[in-house]
Amino acid sequence: MRRLSADPLPEGVVPKLFDAAVRGPSSGNQLRLRFLCVTDMRLRQILQGIYRECLDELNQTRYAGTQSMLASGDQEDPAYQQVFAIDQSAQWLADNLDQPPMLIFVFGHAGGETTTFPCLWNLCLAARAEGLGTAITTLLKIQKTKVEELLGVPSDGPWQMHGMVPIGYPLGQWGLARRRPANEVVYSEQWGEPVAWTVDKPFFTGEESQAG
Repeated sequence: MRRLSADPLPEGVVPKLFDAAVRGPSSGNQLRLRFLCVTDMRLRQILQGIYRECLDELNQTRYAGTQSMLASGDQEDPAYQQVFAIDQSAQWLADNLDQPPMLIFVFGHAGGETTTFPCLWNLCLAARAEGLGTAITTLLKIQKTKVEELLGVPSDGPWQMHGMVPIGYPLGQWGLARRRPANEVVYSEQWGEPVAWTVDKPFFTGEESQAG
């Protein structure tokens, strides 16, 4: 959920989110991670500008083919429409990163993503339970040194930025993410060997949590 409002977070919800985060799986149960919360508007505006630069660089390099397809593709093609929607969502966040009331950065040791990302995902799940939207992004790592200097991260320490999550109330509707069927990405016993089951339609649609 990239489109997030500027409405303030509810009082008392932030400690709950981080309590959920630190309960996540941690390599060696050592919790070698740190979080940094940014709510200051001036800092958020600077970070938004950096994020915009990072996305522009990505679109000119790794995603150049995607941008070319969007410029000349068939707008009636469902595949085009899906890519267009994802691109517009990414562009919206780059233009509005200063709007969500809090940006949460996660730091860990080099190669320590096996700790930071499970804990960060725990935070995202807890946020969803509170009706809040999040979006894990690593885009700012393109200008990692600049961001870490801006946030006062010691350059001679072990901590490195692994990712960032904007958090706030969603502006749009929660929807079911489009994905390939699970049986197309799961193998059995040997690489490339198909599993014996199929998933013809999603088991989890979001309606389960609304029942009752």
